[in-house]
Amino acid sequence: MSEELERENARLAARVAELEAQLAAKPPIDRATLYRTTDNAPWGVISFNIDGRMDYANPSSQRWLTRKAPAIGVPRSESIAPELLAVLEPLLVAAFSGQASESDLTVRDVGGEQRDIRVHIVPRGGGETPINGAVVTLYDVTESQALDRSVRENEARLRHINAVSPTANYIFDFEAGAAVWVAGRTERVYGYAADELVVGGGRLIRQLIHPEDFPRVAERLKKLTLAPDGDVEEFEVRIARREGGWRWVLDRAVAFDRNADGRVTKTLSAALDIDERKRAEERRTLLINELNHRVKNTLASVQSIARQTLGSGRPADEIADIFTGRLIALAGAHDVLTRENWAGAGLRNIVDVALAPFDERRVARGGPDARLDARTALALSMALHELATNASKYGALSNTDGRVELRWDIDETRPTPILGLTWREIDGPPVVTPSRRGFGSRLLTQGVRGELNGSAELEFAADGVVCRITTPLEPVPVVHFG
Repeated sequence: MSEELERENARLAARVAELEAQLAAKPPIDRATLYRTTDNAPWGVISFNIDGRMDYANPSSQRWLTRKAPAIGVPRSESIAPELLAVLEPLLVAAFSGQASESDLTVRDVGGEQRDIRVHIVPRGGGETPINGAVVTLYDVTESQALDRSVRENEARLRHINAVSPTANYIFDFEAGAAVWVAGRTERVYGYAADELVVGGGRLIRQLIHPEDFPRVAERLKKLTLAPDGDVEEFEVRIARREGGWRWVLDRAVAFDRNADGRVTKTLSAALDIDERKRAEERRTLLINELNHRVKNTLASVQSIARQTLGSGRPADEIADIFTGRLIALAGAHDVLTRENWAGAGLRNIVDVALAPFDERRVARGGPDARLDARTALALSMALHELATNASKYGALSNTDGRVELRWDIDETRPTPILGLTWREIDGPPVVTPSRRGFGSRLLTQGVRGELNGSAELEFAADGVVCRITTPLEPVPVVHFG
């Protein structure tokens, strides 16, 4: 060791000796003075002697004492609440042997009220001084424990609410420009997990909201600032999909925090995915408009049928039958189209419905199926009804031996497929060319040309009526409305 270090060590040793001498010269603090320092403590302090008696208890210990504090010299078996004493006894025995302890207990006080307490027990003495007792401190944590339980219960309820709610819930801080708390069905509503929305901050929020809808955020904030707390302001906003496109979201908010000027700085919001509802509303509007169009067309068709039928000069009872039959044919085609939301119908289905009122066993039919648009389906249904009605009254279905062959094919070689349909009557009564063209003939020729953008040739051959119909088939997808 160098001389300098030896000198420094000697100086330190002398200083330690000086301090020890000063401490030894100070009078020890008497026990009464020590106890007075705990009189105003908000927690209980009880000092037990090793001989089983109490040395001191401060006023905050009173709820655990059967005697008035400080209860000096009273045996602990006669001064401590029974439930607490039962727990303390083994802990005091351990303390008298030098072992300190800490415990959280739920016990009844002297009044029978159940309390939550935290107990610390330390030996009194030790080392060169023999252990002659123990000091117990009692911290009443009932209220704080109840508050903790309440917080945990509320947090659990909130988790359950977020789990079952269809909404994404969040607190937005307008000063920070970002969401500071996010929970609920965020992936369903926004396409992002809660932590992604928090980390993404204001930049992600601005990317998600449709530019045309962004001004509504400021408008709602202004309304919330002017409205009393608790008022709900909502708006519908388009949110960008991760995979592209937009989805509709209903965002409802209330003021959550205000600054000194009363301006809302935070809002609590619940956002609900309403994209399906919006799409359904759009479809409903479309269907209503389509229905209005169809009703007008149907009324025009009924008006035309009525005018042509009533103006035929036939007897009243025959007119009624013809008119009823034509309306039934129109209704049958409407039923087919309604089942498919007026998006089209199958050719075979239209044929079967149109011929259902007649002796179908005598009408051989065959050909590939195809999708018809609504207009084509209606026109073809009415044409087949007129052909079958005429055959039942005057043609091959009016006797016992006659029959009808209905065949069709589709020419797929054209840019737009062409349907070719032939109605041929066989073994019916001799055919006589009518002297005038009635509604049925006009419907088959002029109606097919106008409604189907095609052609119809009606041939009154001696061995049976033949009708050839051709019409282009525009693509008609199968559409399902949810």
